[in-house]
Order: sequence, then C-alpha cells, then structure tokens
Amino acid sequence: MTQSNQTVRERAREVVLEGLSTAGLQWTAVGDDRWMTMLEGDRKRTIPLLLDLGDRRLTVTSLFSGVPDEGHEQVYRILLQRNQRPGPVHFALDDEGDVILTGAVPLAAVDAEVFDELLGQVLTVADETFNQVLRTGFASYLEAEQRWRATAGLPPNPVGDPLDP
Repeated sequence: MTQSNQTVRERAREVVLEGLSTAGLQWTAVGDDRWMTMLEGDRKRTIPLLLDLGDRRLTVTSLFSGVPDEGHEQVYRILLQRNQRPGPVHFALDDEGDVILTGAVPLAAVDAEVFDELLGQVLTVADETFNQVLRTGFASYLEAEQRWRATAGLPPNPVGDPLDP
C-alpha cells in the first residue's frame, strides 16, 4: 500500500468512527478496520450492519432475511426490481442463500456526507422492502402467527396486514 493509499485509508477510518459516533450508534470492532453496528428501522426494526474498510473501498453488508420459506420466485423478483434503483446498496444472496444487503464506496469518496448517505441507504432499502418480502416469502409463518395472536388475545402483527404499506 502506498503512502497516499494509507493516508486515504486513515482518513476513511476517521470518518467511519466519527460517523458512527455522530449517529449515536454503538459499535464493536470485529477485526482490523471492521465494525459491527445495529441500525433501527421503522418496518425492519433491527438491521445488523458490518462495515469493512478495505484497501480500496468501504463495504457494508447487512443480513436482511433468511432463506424465504416460500414464494422464492416472487421474492427474488421483488429484490431484483429493487436493485434497478440507483445507489450503492443492493440485494444479494450469501453462500447459504440468506438475503443480504451489500454495498461499497471507494475509499477516496468516503467523507461524512457519503458515510451518512450509505447508512441511510441501507436503512431506506431495508425498510421499504421488508414487509413485502416477509409477506411473500414467509406468508405461511405470518398466517400462523396471526392465528396465534388472535387466540392469545393479542393485536395482529401489522407486518401480516396486506393493507399496511
């Protein structure tokens, strides 16, 4: 790594750590220049996030959902259609078939605004897509949960309500 690359990397590291602090996020170092944190969404309430500062780019990876139980073709259609929107964050599958969000920005582009936008993009994409994917890929589970909630006297889970956006 050249001196210039090292300086860019050091600056990006400072931006990431300051950005996490500014956002009020707790984080854990999970290796050299790798951090885990948790975002809180409206629909997808917990969004785990791995930040990895590589030699050339900052990557983000977030577990979105496990392998869908059903409706695979429709779920993957939803995800691929969502991937058409511009932005650094997109859906992918990991080696086990779990649905993840992944994205990257070049180290040289990492500043406070870009970092904030990257976190915001993860949050937005997860929240905008979560209920639709759950209703499609885990419909049987949601139906069983709604029946259980009704017998237990609990209010319905809004995720299971197709009229809820």
